[in-house]
Amino acid sequence: MRTVLCIFCLLFGVNLQAAEAWKASSEERQLNEKRAMRSTSSLHSSEKDSLPAKQLSKRPQTTDSGDFWIYDAWIELNKDTDRDGFYSGFTLSIDVDSHFAQAPVYARLYLGKNDSFREYHSTSDFFVNGQSSDDFFEVSTELLEGFADNDYEILIELYDADRNELVAVYDSFDDEDLLYLPLESRDYEYNQVVVVRETSGGSTGLLSLIPLALLCCYRFKRG
Repeated sequence: MRTVLCIFCLLFGVNLQAAEAWKASSEERQLNEKRAMRSTSSLHSSEKDSLPAKQLSKRPQTTDSGDFWIYDAWIELNKDTDRDGFYSGFTLSIDVDSHFAQAPVYARLYLGKNDSFREYHSTSDFFVNGQSSDDFFEVSTELLEGFADNDYEILIELYDADRNELVAVYDSFDDEDLLYLPLESRDYEYNQVVVVRETSGGSTGLLSLIPLALLCCYRFKRG
């Protein structure tokens, strides 16, 4: 079926990559407390009030209100099952600051390349405590489907949860740690197959010559 679909795409110029679905599973933590775990997909989810993940064709723009900003973000890579240097799991930590003593926010997280981004997680609401560095928010993600092995960039949209308003955008232009991340989804992980080929001249080849040599010696003696 996939072969037929590929032939159809080649004949009619359909971009199969653009139509490919993607899926990821993420777990959230703040102040060492587990908060939520959910899956994000480009398809409709069975979860209540869950919408398909967004896809961005260009970097979003926002007017900086000055009330919220992302002070820092950092990445920890894990889960390279096939040991090819591309990881299906990673943890993103975000340190959000605000002029308010305490305020709720949420973030939409994207993976992309060449200024095209796909949402892999939308966080639950979490509180920012002024300019404290102790309230950083962690999202541990496993990419499940649709992300071929490549060097990806992470883009973060930060929203004021009270007003549902985009208040900050953070990407590799702000922090190089978010660029050139070697990632792939779990469906691109594979087990390496070792192929053993027999060649002449080895130990097996030499052993096979012994009966022939004995036969020649026997005929030589009889002659």
